[in-house]
Formats: sequence, structure tokens, C-alpha cells
Amino acid sequence: MRRTLTLIAGVAGLLLWGFLVVTAGQSFREDPVDYDMQDLDVPDPAELDLPDVSAAPAVPAAPPTETADLKPRRQVRAIEPQQFASPAFADTGDLERVEARAPLADPPKRAKAKVVLLHRPTSLQAGVIGFGESQTLRLVDITATELDRSCRDATNATWPCGVMARTQQRLFIRNRSLACETSSTAWQGEIRTRCWIGLQDVSAWLAKQGWAEAEPSSSLAPLTELARAERRGLFGEAVR
Repeated sequence: MRRTLTLIAGVAGLLLWGFLVVTAGQSFREDPVDYDMQDLDVPDPAELDLPDVSAAPAVPAAPPTETADLKPRRQVRAIEPQQFASPAFADTGDLERVEARAPLADPPKRAKAKVVLLHRPTSLQAGVIGFGESQTLRLVDITATELDRSCRDATNATWPCGVMARTQQRLFIRNRSLACETSSTAWQGEIRTRCWIGLQDVSAWLAKQGWAEAEPSSSLAPLTELARAERRGLFGEAVR
């Protein structure tokens, strides 16, 4: 019973809402205005006080103006016929196609230094290594420590640091073969180059341990300064 009453109330509400909408629409509708052409009061031209233009001088026509030159200052042409472009003119007689520039030559490559393996090294002094009786190799980036060099310890006592520097280099190499930058294993006299034992640069090791001083302009100079600050090798206490 309740559902039936609810349905009836809903239908009645919808009918009432529709009636109100229709009534409001009729009240706002405006009827079109109906004008009667007979009611319009059109004045007679004879009754109007208009100026007499029959004797007025004729106004000369304005001379024709020059047409602007529509020719563009810069001509455009298509570079490739198949490519989209906007050529304004087909006259390309003043243009000339030239050959493409030759490619630039590759920059010269630095020749890779040749590294050879030198056997049976002999420590002559810290920074100088001998091979046999006639071959001498002086390491780069460091100044070889003279054998007769003497150093002073914290007590101002002297000790033979030059001889000890050669001993420390000998202990470091231990008769191992050196990989050195040189073109051949057969040379006469003395050469100056760089050598490694495995991955360790011998010059860098001597400078870091303080057994040879790096040249001032060398990249190893900070290692010498560090060894001096930490009092290692030539700059430290006597090694017996």
C-alpha cells in the first residue's frame, strides 16, 4: 500500500512540475510587433531644405598611384628540385654550383712509445740502472742521488744516505726485469727513459719514498714534497 501511494505522489509531482514549466513559458513569450506601413510618416523631399548640387564643380579624379614594385630584393631558389622550397623566380643564371670541399685530413696521431723488457738490471745509484758493461739507463722526472751524498738526521748527525738510496732501489728491483720505453734492447752508452716493474713506475716509487728528488718541473714534484714533509728517505732518520 505504501509503495502504491509513493508512486501516485511521484506521478502527481511530475504533472505539477510540467504544468508550471508550460505556464512560465507562456508568460515569458512575447508576441512579434505588427507594424502598419500606412502609419509610417515618410517626408516629402520637396519639403526638405537640401543644398543645390547641380552647379557644383566636378571634382577631378585622383591620378593613378604608382604600383609598388613587388619584386623581392633577394631571390630564392630551390636547392634540390625534389625538396620542398619556395623559389620566387626561376632565373638562376648568376648562381654557380661548385665542387664540395675535400674532407680535412685526420690530425696526426702520436706514435705510441715502444716498450721493451730489459733483463738483469744493476743498481748503480738511485735513479741510474746498468745493463751489462756498456749500457746505462737514467730514469726520467727525477735527479739521481749521488753515492757520496750525506744527510743529517734529527740529532744533526750525518749518515750516508746516497749509498742507502742505492740499496733501497736494489731491494725494490730485486733483479726483476724492467719494462722500459726504448726502441731496442741494444744500445751503447747512456739513455734517459721511463721504466716500470709491473704497474709501478720506478721514478715515482723513488720520489714517493724519498730516495731521489723529483725535478722541479716534473709531475712527481708533489711526491718529493710529501716525502720531505713526512721525513722519509733522504729527509728522515738514518737507516742502518
